Amino acid sequence: MAGKRVTKLNNQFTRDQENHQARQREYRKKVHLRRAIVIGSVFLVLALVLGIQLWSAHRQLTKLDNQISAAQTTLKQKKAKNKKLAKQKKLLEDPAYLQELIRAKYNYAKKGEIIYNFVK
Repeated sequence: MAGKRVTKLNNQFTRDQENHQARQREYRKKVHLRRAIVIGSVFLVLALVLGIQLWSAHRQLTKLDNQISAAQTTLKQKKAKNKKLAKQKKLLEDPAYLQELIRAKYNYAKKGEIIYNFVK
């Protein structure tokens, strides 16, 4: 209640004080606004840099995944070919199969055998 009884003096000094306080408030607002802009800009730049790095890492990961699947496909093909060649090698060690193969492929005949070729 004591605050209601007090009146302000309206002289040059109090007006200068009020103007000075108003200028200080205005200056603080400008400073806070500038700081907010700088801080926002820094966060924006950081977000942009981190976003670019994430995108680049994702692109590299996708590229590596594609390379891995291609290598796995190639590996499966090579393993199948290796298995087929191992089976063929095992068959070539069998004298009966080797004799059949040579007779069929190179037209060899046993003694007394006659080979007939029916070619169209």
